[in-house]
Amino acid sequence: MPVLVFCLLLLNSWRAEGQSIPEVPFDISFADVTIHLNEQGRLQVQQEVSRIYANRNTLRQEIESLRQLSPLLQPLLSSRQLPTDYRYLVLPFASDTSAAYWGLTRKRALGLRLRINDRIDERYHPILATEPVTTRLSQLRVTSGNYVATLLNYLRDTNAPSQVPTKNSSVYLVLDPQSPPLMWKILARKIAFEREEPVMITAVPYLIYEYRTSGGQSIRAIAQRLQLAEDRFQPFNNWLKSKTIPVDKDYPVLVRVAPEEFPAIKGRAEERWQTSSERKSDIGFPTLVRLPQESVGTRSAAVFYGINDRLGVQAQPCDNVIMLAYYGKLKPEKFLEYNSLSDRDVIRPGQIYYLEKKAKRAKVPFHVVQRNETLRDISDIYGVQLESLLKYNDISPTQRVQAGRIIWMQKKRPRNRPIEYQKLPSEIPPVNYESAPILADTIIKAPPMAAAQKPSTDSVKVHVTKPVDNVAVIVTKPASTPAVSPDNTKIIDNTLKLHIVTPGQTLSGLAKQYGATLAQISRWNNLAVNVPIEVGQELVVGMIEKPVSKPTAKPRIAKPAPPVVTKNDGWDAPALATSVTPKYHIVQPGQTVYRVALINKVSVEDVMRWNNLKSYTLSVGQKLQVSAPQK
Repeated sequence: MPVLVFCLLLLNSWRAEGQSIPEVPFDISFADVTIHLNEQGRLQVQQEVSRIYANRNTLRQEIESLRQLSPLLQPLLSSRQLPTDYRYLVLPFASDTSAAYWGLTRKRALGLRLRINDRIDERYHPILATEPVTTRLSQLRVTSGNYVATLLNYLRDTNAPSQVPTKNSSVYLVLDPQSPPLMWKILARKIAFEREEPVMITAVPYLIYEYRTSGGQSIRAIAQRLQLAEDRFQPFNNWLKSKTIPVDKDYPVLVRVAPEEFPAIKGRAEERWQTSSERKSDIGFPTLVRLPQESVGTRSAAVFYGINDRLGVQAQPCDNVIMLAYYGKLKPEKFLEYNSLSDRDVIRPGQIYYLEKKAKRAKVPFHVVQRNETLRDISDIYGVQLESLLKYNDISPTQRVQAGRIIWMQKKRPRNRPIEYQKLPSEIPPVNYESAPILADTIIKAPPMAAAQKPSTDSVKVHVTKPVDNVAVIVTKPASTPAVSPDNTKIIDNTLKLHIVTPGQTLSGLAKQYGATLAQISRWNNLAVNVPIEVGQELVVGMIEKPVSKPTAKPRIAKPAPPVVTKNDGWDAPALATSVTPKYHIVQPGQTVYRVALINKVSVEDVMRWNNLKSYTLSVGQKLQVSAPQK
């Protein structure tokens, strides 16, 4: 009984201590600067701390929100060399009139070129608001004495040096009518969060998934696609005022996802659409198998996965490189090597990282780069080493691959085989873009050379097919760079105008230079308007519809030749039939109706109709007609 009484007293003491309000000291460390408060200033911060603790549910919600956002915010702060303590300004302050991220008023937001209209208010988007604010803070840091002075200048919205008394490299904050009210709230939040966050345990430690292909969709439609309740989209999407998300800019929708849901949600979000009414995943990678949890040392159970026949581990909140390497019994350097990471990269909660070396070759021969996809993403998806992809495709480590490019995955692209691009289908629901010119089936050769030039076989091939409900263009570019005009522009048969990016150029600048709109330039090149372009990148900056040529005399039709049957390894283009005889395709392992249609440059609907298929299921060895039947 005495032991029980002692335990109850200890529990009550712990509860009382947990519910007490922390006392504000005269010295507060913030961003590696010691802030000295006088009595009046200390009482001001104490009042703000009491206001925070007056609603403990709100305090817990704010701590949880900041914990979830931190993996997305930290890379933005680190890239600008800003201290982690700045994160205490990110969340809106309920007692502040602006109540937006980073304390952004309408005037300050417009000054930072954030968009505010009847459809959206970017002040309430944690990522879009953070990007210009961190840029501004980085600029102010140049003229400010330290990070606290930088923050004061930001809160005052001024470029002038902060009028803060200094002594022995310390900063004194003196409460006066000119002191920014938000400064006291920031200090109070730091004191409260640092005390409560380490001991706060949530029922579900949600992670944040960035759903980026959101243009033209509603939150309800995205929730249905991801198979999640709509309340998972709160509280980070209050920036959207209309029913649908605008299409002229990349607007990431932030979704709260449980760790065990993360792989499935990521897979649904990144599925490709095949038709306007049905979607199917064609690549089938990565292959993921969740393994039994294991306790590692004194830490909580690690979440292991089998990923592409390799051992992997899912990053949890607060995990870092050292801890993940420890799970795999690896040195941190090896962990970074296996995942093609540098020591500057931030670990993303929910992501599954490799604990074993990837393969040198993928299990599929080719991959089409999707929107917002990098070579590192492709390396992770298929479990193939990034170095192999760079070697097979003759790409430099700093080069960013363009959406639609066909990546060789098992062997090096031959020198005489040009780079190939496939125009990606639109996401569903379709977006009402202004129509772009459609190129005719042809081979477009480079402009005539001057007599002094050496003969060249360089050319740009454009094959146009209609696989589903929108035109798919496969553009093959020469392995060597063709000659260009002095202004870095080349015109291909008056049909395509291409530009090679030089230092300092931007999408908006190129749009102005070539008399196009920013939306046109981004659409022609499958780029988001806010994604920076890179030096040496080749962009389409003009598309001119070719004039219709006069009909020529009907050619003589040769006698029918025997049926042509193509047998290939997956994605290599089949030999073209030289007559009007029906052409056939033998289904290989792993091929779908979509892939057969892509290989043979016909539409999925035609393959279904020509072969009387009732479903998308195919059998290995099945013989399919892949050309129009004779009339």
